[in-house]
Amino acid sequence: MSQQFWTVVVVLAVFLAIVGLMAVGWRNRQSGQEDLYDDLPTPPGDPGEVVLGPLGGVYVGSTVAGDWQARVARPPLGHRSAGTLTAHTGGLALALADGTVWIPRADLVGVRRESALANKVVPGGGLLVARWRVAGREGHTVIDSGFRADDKDTYPRWEALRGYADDGSDEQHTDSPRSSTEENQ
Repeated sequence: MSQQFWTVVVVLAVFLAIVGLMAVGWRNRQSGQEDLYDDLPTPPGDPGEVVLGPLGGVYVGSTVAGDWQARVARPPLGHRSAGTLTAHTGGLALALADGTVWIPRADLVGVRRESALANKVVPGGGLLVARWRVAGREGHTVIDSGFRADDKDTYPRWEALRGYADDGSDEQHTDSPRSSTEENQ
């Protein structure tokens, strides 16, 4: 056997080992996040009238509020996906490839622009982030869910959406890299 053959075998083995370690790491992150929340709210039969949207784009991911890199790995929040965001009087519906994420208005803290979320960095506040609460075993977890829309001209109208929930802190925004509305005008 030639040296080229063994080089290919070693490179392939290293590649498969890296992919395997990544899969184990992702599975461990999912199991470590079981206490974040019990179940996500299910979309109601009547979500109310459409207020904004539908807005097409890419669901970037979700993080635990306050840490733009603490990615939520549990499905359906764990993976990037093409999606559609629609605001109803009863809450926000985020239609993804894996299903629909429903954010009830009672659990919505607010919507804002960010430049970074879930290990995705976009210049100029290109991400629309909804901060919301979800019930867990030990109380509520506040989650930031990011969406990169195809039509960013609608962002100011989305930012005007307010929910009824409180994120439990005096300050709405974290120290994560972000871009305010004033910077983008």
